[in-house]
Amino acid sequence: MVAASSAPATRYAVFSVAGQLLALPADAVRAFVPLPRLQRVPAAPGLVEGLFRYRGEVVPVLRLDGLLGLPRGADHVYTPLILLKGRDRPVALLAERVQDIAEVRDDAILPADPALSFNGCAVGSLPAGGGRTATLLAAGRLLTETEVRLLDGLRAVEAERLARWSAFDAGQAPVEAGGVAGTQAVP
Repeated sequence: MVAASSAPATRYAVFSVAGQLLALPADAVRAFVPLPRLQRVPAAPGLVEGLFRYRGEVVPVLRLDGLLGLPRGADHVYTPLILLKGRDRPVALLAERVQDIAEVRDDAILPADPALSFNGCAVGSLPAGGGRTATLLAAGRLLTETEVRLLDGLRAVEAERLARWSAFDAGQAPVEAGGVAGTQAVP
């Protein structure tokens, strides 16, 4: 008879992106959100799918397939977003499907496959059922500081744009002397 392991266990969100099983610690996930209508940002890099508002915050949506160097996955109407927490400002990741919230013993986590390092954010692999494994990602390593600053800039531009819309809707459009801002008098 084999004694049961008394190793502590951790909960992980297991999901798929471009056919690859991935996992994040569940405590790094704020929520799973159905794909809302996204505001496209023309100047944004291709990894930024768009922006949306969640509980008053502007949230950039990132293509995790592109971020990890995987082939582009298929998007569909039921594409879920994984809203991450842990940073001052939220960010969401596109996923093909959320598979499970799995509780895995800490001693069952295997070292990361160097071929799947994804720029250092792959920190291990864990059993995902059915003989499959999921690559464990460290949420804090998904983005570089430069990428975080870029997303902060996109958030600020979108927040300013939305504030202008709100002011206009409230009848507080900026007016310059001689007419409405941005218009010219007709001779």
